[in-house]
Amino acid sequence: MTSNRWFIDSETGELSDVLLCPPDNYSWIPSNDIAIQTMAKGVRIDRGALAAQFRELVSALEGAGAACHFLQPHAGMPYQVYTRDSSQTTPWGTVVTRLMRPERQAEEREIRTFFQPDDIWKSATQGHIEGGDIHIIRPGLVAVGVTGGRTDEAGAREFLGWFEQAGWTTRMIRFPEHFLHLDVIFTMVTENLAIAAVDVLDDEDLDWFRAQGIRLLPVSYKEAMRDMGCNVLALGRDRVVSPRHSTRINEMLRAEGLTVIDPELNQFSQGGGSIHCMTMPLRRASLATG
Repeated sequence: MTSNRWFIDSETGELSDVLLCPPDNYSWIPSNDIAIQTMAKGVRIDRGALAAQFRELVSALEGAGAACHFLQPHAGMPYQVYTRDSSQTTPWGTVVTRLMRPERQAEEREIRTFFQPDDIWKSATQGHIEGGDIHIIRPGLVAVGVTGGRTDEAGAREFLGWFEQAGWTTRMIRFPEHFLHLDVIFTMVTENLAIAAVDVLDDEDLDWFRAQGIRLLPVSYKEAMRDMGCNVLALGRDRVVSPRHSTRINEMLRAEGLTVIDPELNQFSQGGGSIHCMTMPLRRASLATG
């Protein structure tokens, strides 16, 4: 049994608690194609801007009514700031995931320090699975991205099996490892509405999303990779946090009637992550009815 202190059953229920990690030890490393391209251009992190952007994100979340919780940053963990990957909140408690990159595997220790034993529902033991590939779309519906890298079929199969035992509809979404995680090319923004790199996702997957009643707003390859344009965070009640530099996407979301909160986060996006990567929702209001 778990305490079920932490709970989500969707990507879009109203957010009340969220997990972050201060970027004290954040650095760009050549572990993904986005960071490699940034570093090849000779760009360097502005650490003053980095700290200010993190504070702006925290302020935006708190201003939207979310309580922010923080991991303790550790030296030698350059991407610990991307808290999305090292755990996953579920309707039954927290899953400790299984990170692929060697420089990230030590993050599991800090995750287990943060959570109380009763918070942890399951621990991944097969292959690799990272939270950026997991989308608990709504009660009864979950998708996991599979590249064979950050998340492989064994890791996805184990995780989805737990949901299938509970009667959920599940799907593996396969795409090239170049895109890192599913949340680089697909993210829910409000109930039944997502933004997606529609030219990247397979037609069969696009058809599956639409068959579930999910409408897809198109994001270009350049917006997805250069700007981390899909990497946004739904706050619930038709509100979304999206990077300030994603101007066209933000206009598109506002045209749909969404309230867009747009902190600047380019010091993070140039390293291969953004708002969705930097936040693990710990508790959302349930979308379940009846």
